[in-house]
Amino acid sequence: MTDNRQTPSDPFDRALADWHGGRFEAALSGLRAATRSGDAGCASLLLQMSADPSAPGGARAAAAEALLSAPDQPLMRRHAGFIRASGYGMTADPAAALSQRIDEARGGDTQAMAEIGLLSCLSGANDRALPVLEAAAAAGSAAAVAALLRLAIEAGQSSPDIRRHAAALARSGHPLAASLVPAANALPDRPVPASRDDADLAWPDAKALLATIEALPAQPSDTLNEQPLVARRAGFMPSVLCDYLAAQAAPLLRPAQIFDGATGQTRPDPHRQSMTAALPDGAMDLVLWAVKRRMAGLAGGDFEQGEPLAVLLYRPGEQYRPHVDFLSEDGHAASADLARRGQRVATSLVRLNQEFTGGDTVFPRLDIRWTGQRGDALSFANINPAGRGDPMTLHAGEPVQTGLKILASLWLRERV
Repeated sequence: MTDNRQTPSDPFDRALADWHGGRFEAALSGLRAATRSGDAGCASLLLQMSADPSAPGGARAAAAEALLSAPDQPLMRRHAGFIRASGYGMTADPAAALSQRIDEARGGDTQAMAEIGLLSCLSGANDRALPVLEAAAAAGSAAAVAALLRLAIEAGQSSPDIRRHAAALARSGHPLAASLVPAANALPDRPVPASRDDADLAWPDAKALLATIEALPAQPSDTLNEQPLVARRAGFMPSVLCDYLAAQAAPLLRPAQIFDGATGQTRPDPHRQSMTAALPDGAMDLVLWAVKRRMAGLAGGDFEQGEPLAVLLYRPGEQYRPHVDFLSEDGHAASADLARRGQRVATSLVRLNQEFTGGDTVFPRLDIRWTGQRGDALSFANINPAGRGDPMTLHAGEPVQTGLKILASLWLRERV
């Protein structure tokens, strides 16, 4: 279990001790009680533990009930949006989740404002997103500030407001401040726009916003190989969403490890040298839900088929040696995982940054090489038409030469 708490709490520590001692129901029961009393850290851990394969039946539904009855707090509202949109323990209702989150943004919830602004960027409505992001930035949202800096960099123009935002982001310790702030400060000034007030905020319609989230970008896929299918798509994810995903994953990055089914222990991954973060359900929000949904759709799958959304960071010299993504029977954890959810049928990758050289993704048996630009995506099948792992999908991430390579990854399974 990943420790995602904001502040220590006795129920949190007891739950971890119970969980690691195999007392799964005791851990979840304590977390549900703490969540109903308003413990935000316990709510995050509850979502993470309830989605674990070791959790007893009905754990997700019980977690959803506890969280939706919790006191009205910003983090609880964020969790509730993800629960409603994803169908975590309940029937998924993305339109209702978006509508509720828009109302919360209207009511002054800073995180909700940032989410709605970022989702508007995902839909391509940057003009609509700007005033919402500016309001969220003024209220103290570092995510909104980062988005405004990225949009200014892409527009090639700055302003006194952007410079103030850049100074605030530098002070905040935001993981992307080192790249965003100098680039924003180097921009020429643009005319200062007329001041806005709350009446100028054009809040999106929930159903229209959902329709744009569900639709893949207009750019067509470029098929690189038919069988197994390998395809790339340029401009798949807006840069502000790439930044947001990278920043949300940053606190969770750990050296890449694998689970050894024979020993029951984790150990360094012999094939991959990288920092890795798999985002648990307790770290998800509506923006990350939409990103994962789109990445699943890129490979022809559904959100529910996806394993946890992952972010990989490679430093100079680090690489992912030749490997396949499909699973093989091992008589231990992998076999149990295959029996439960089936094979990894497809993989989606999104390049989250450009500040590196080297690190190409290569398929040596197909003579395919992919680099892409920030926001570009690659998807490929892992199985053949008979449903078996396809050895032709062998691929590798070449060593990074300079800078940091940041990549989003999603594996899709046969069953939810």
